[in-house]
Amino acid sequence: MKKNLLSTLLLLAGLGLAEKAAAQTQVFVQWPLKRNASDSAAVRRPTTGVTAGAATFRRYVLSNGLANVVASTGAATTAYAPYSSLGQAFGTAATGAGGSSAISTGPRRKWFEQFTITNSGTTPLRVDSLIFSAGTANSANGRAALAYSLSGFATDSADFAGGKGPGGVLGAAANGSFGAASTTTAANPIVLPNVSATTPTSTYRMAFLSSGGLSIAANATLTVRLYFRVGSDTEGRYFILRDVILKSQQAVVSATRAGLASTNLAAYPNPVQNRLSVPHTAASRDARVTVFSTTGARVASFSAQPGTTETAVDLSSLGRGLYLVEYADGGQRSSARITKE
Repeated sequence: MKKNLLSTLLLLAGLGLAEKAAAQTQVFVQWPLKRNASDSAAVRRPTTGVTAGAATFRRYVLSNGLANVVASTGAATTAYAPYSSLGQAFGTAATGAGGSSAISTGPRRKWFEQFTITNSGTTPLRVDSLIFSAGTANSANGRAALAYSLSGFATDSADFAGGKGPGGVLGAAANGSFGAASTTTAANPIVLPNVSATTPTSTYRMAFLSSGGLSIAANATLTVRLYFRVGSDTEGRYFILRDVILKSQQAVVSATRAGLASTNLAAYPNPVQNRLSVPHTAASRDARVTVFSTTGARVASFSAQPGTTETAVDLSSLGRGLYLVEYADGGQRSSARITKE
């Protein structure tokens, strides 16, 4: 039965007859931030009717990728490339200096990174949550804050309803300011980990509204701004950011007559030669990536590492042609049609 279903899906997609795919956690847009501010357009905009812009800075600058010498001690800091598998490295200066005093007046001022999506369809879009992974280089005193707007911050600015981080529930009000160091839920801010060779970035999940999702009217644009600060002005205090993802529970059009047979899995590059990257939400212990042929036969299977948000799969042993790649984690499934060159 499964073989016949997969064969039918691939055939209909090839003929351009794929209609709608309902997804519990649909990826509208993802910015991996591992290669550049845009990465792949296919990854940024996997959903029909959504136009996503590249990530843009206000005053922040990318890391210079060099180890810097701390003037007061003479010690060298760790070098962080502007873009790498860790993500995007940036600060208030290319050397990672000035992270505290430059933005001490609060997050809703002049220093932020901005992400936008525009509803290019004819009906309202629903966006439920924002997910991102972040950390601070050479400091355990990093903080993050965020806000969103449907007017480009011209006439409105809203806090997220709340969220979760590695320490548990985040305070609903703390995402609009850096917050005070507190163990109470109401004041619990987003505290960034000190990224090192053994400590990765942490993942934060923020809800736009407490229920029902945020509606974006046709031709309207959603703008999200992320603000960062650190408790030191010493060189080498960079912010690390990757895998900024907007998600929705809305059933969306996943393929059109002129489009690829991609549901909601933003696998890239496509076409692929050997190595395929599969972005996803933080994986559980049971998460897997499976590759099927056009006949529905399983031709490859890979385990996703728990907690990771992207899985690399080696397709070098497969012949040229069309395949269906499926990511499964518990009851959540998403898939994409790829071409192997």
